[in-house]
Amino acid sequence: MGIQRYTQTTFTQGEVGSFIKGRAELGIYRAGLETCENFILLPQGGIDRRRGFEFISANLDTSTLADGSTDVTTGSFHTQSRLIPFKFGDGQEYVLVVEPADTTISTQAKIHVYYTGSRVAVLTNGVDGNSFNITTSNIADIRVAQTFDVMIMVEETMPPLQIVRGTSHTDWAVSDLNFDFYPMVNFSFATTLTPSAKTGTGINLTLSDGNYTWIQDNFPNGHVGAHVRLNAGLCKITSINSDSVTAVADVIEDLADTVASTGNEWELTAFSNFDSTIGGGYPRSISFHQNRLIFGGSRDKPQTIFASQSGDFFNFKPTTRVVSGSDTTGEVTDDAGFVFTIASDELNIIKHFVSQQALFIFTTDGEFDMSGEPVTPTNVLIRQQTRYGIKAGTAEPKVVDNETMFIDKSGKQLRAFVYNFNTDAFSAKNYSLVHHTMLSNATQIEYLKNYKDTNTNYVVVVNNGDLCVMGVNVERDVVGWSRWTTEGSFLQVCEVDDSLYALVTRANGTFLERLTTEDIFLDCFLSSSSTASTYAGANGLQSQTVSVLADGTVHADVTVNAKGNFSLTRTSPSTQIGYNYTSTAKTLPITFQVGNSLVSGERIRKMFAELQFYNSKSAKVDGRVVPFRFLGNNLLDNPITGFNGIKRIRLNGIAQQPQVTVTVDEPLPMTLLSLSTECKFSTGKFQQR
Repeated sequence: MGIQRYTQTTFTQGEVGSFIKGRAELGIYRAGLETCENFILLPQGGIDRRRGFEFISANLDTSTLADGSTDVTTGSFHTQSRLIPFKFGDGQEYVLVVEPADTTISTQAKIHVYYTGSRVAVLTNGVDGNSFNITTSNIADIRVAQTFDVMIMVEETMPPLQIVRGTSHTDWAVSDLNFDFYPMVNFSFATTLTPSAKTGTGINLTLSDGNYTWIQDNFPNGHVGAHVRLNAGLCKITSINSDSVTAVADVIEDLADTVASTGNEWELTAFSNFDSTIGGGYPRSISFHQNRLIFGGSRDKPQTIFASQSGDFFNFKPTTRVVSGSDTTGEVTDDAGFVFTIASDELNIIKHFVSQQALFIFTTDGEFDMSGEPVTPTNVLIRQQTRYGIKAGTAEPKVVDNETMFIDKSGKQLRAFVYNFNTDAFSAKNYSLVHHTMLSNATQIEYLKNYKDTNTNYVVVVNNGDLCVMGVNVERDVVGWSRWTTEGSFLQVCEVDDSLYALVTRANGTFLERLTTEDIFLDCFLSSSSTASTYAGANGLQSQTVSVLADGTVHADVTVNAKGNFSLTRTSPSTQIGYNYTSTAKTLPITFQVGNSLVSGERIRKMFAELQFYNSKSAKVDGRVVPFRFLGNNLLDNPITGFNGIKRIRLNGIAQQPQVTVTVDEPLPMTLLSLSTECKFSTGKFQQR
């Protein structure tokens, strides 16, 4: 019989895919796990149990009962709500919870504003007191861009909105985005347009026939307020004659003459809610880039980019007007606005922009860059770099250590759009190749920087109700994944002020919660610092059986009643209640090296495990409890002290490919730095590889 020791001193690869199980010779294998659930990966090599999510808010209704007590009914955010960060400045960062209108449950669209975990404002009406045009069908496609205290919100079916933070945390306003000069495009109309005069107000613009008609009615095909560019001038429509063929307009910029302009020569406002048969639509994407405001991907111009004048965000005039004597001309200058349509061999609908050293353009079927230092109307160059396409909906790209990460259209791969010096082009390397089973239907990514002072960063991916968390250090080429589960489903995440907020569906509804940095290992948890044994106001946990941490020790589970009240068996000056979760780390099959060969035995007996812990209070190894508490005077009346050091645990079990499983099923901390497994096997029954 032979005795071998298998030691794993790093877990930086986290949970790897099943295809790696046969590659024991790889360094990835020696740093990976078969299961890594509810842990974070430390760049130093260990795994640390993830902290819990604190209950922040829900829609709460209060009423007074007949006995004079207060009854709190915990409402719920809509399951399709969006979390959007609003970052005004240092120490002034907000979470916007955008709720869609839903006629099936008679709810109105709202924007809830949260600051440092408290709701400071609720915006219930949009422009001119009307409801926001945010519905369950379009909320996933909302895109935003922000400059200082103004956030611009776009979606292809609604006019661009601007959300402005005023003089305080509670001062907010919403309005339509007003352009100094609208972007203009040619829709190749099959009609001519004739102006009655070159200057003045109330001139007539007459169509050659009725194939394209002006309609006075309200949207979707109203033209009042639209701009028309023809004969080197600009007009704004003020009314429509009853014949629907003649529009009355004011001349904003003088026309060169009054000749008829053919259908491919006159232009109309690019963004509108015109009927789909006559052009229009609103932009799908937005960004600020090189001191320009950039729109892209409208309904009828899905591959077109609209760029404002440099330094003048709401002016999209394509020329600078020059007056010389009696002549007025338009001149294209470097700072002028421009319109550019991507030329490609297939339809690439623009979905996202990311402003880096170039403007990265993410479409349904490929990735492009727009270069130019700076970009001007005469040097615009857009090149397709890769052909993966981006996931639809809320899966917006995120910049991580100068790499732009995105979920490709399969929803199964996280890629990084990054420049490759060897090829002098951009590539889209796959961060989920080794961990290919981690993502199956990824819907959103977020970037959490230096969580809990771990000196590493985390990419958080919403995937089928779980969170897949990638610890990444691009400089050290360290990448590893863990899976976070909870009692319910994670729907949305948002990083604000280095904190991760999440929209989570629980048994009682959908709540806003925040990942804590404290040593609290409960989800949807609530805290109390009052010394008592009876508590009230457990919002979000009504009628639920939950776990309790009382003064740092595990208390028996309690059931919260329908009013949010519960009792403990003793008083506690510090109490946390919430949903418990289990953390699990399972090794890959243990393979030993004898000489220069990797071998495994047909019958290997696990004998002992030695685990290096840091600040740990609870753990099980293959179901055996690791003893962190011993009998002694007053010990049982005090919280467990975090253990630092090595624990040796006897194991049982015979297997061809043995594995060791470490779990934590109490709301207590555990950090594992290394794991050594001692096994006994028959030397005559090796399998060489």
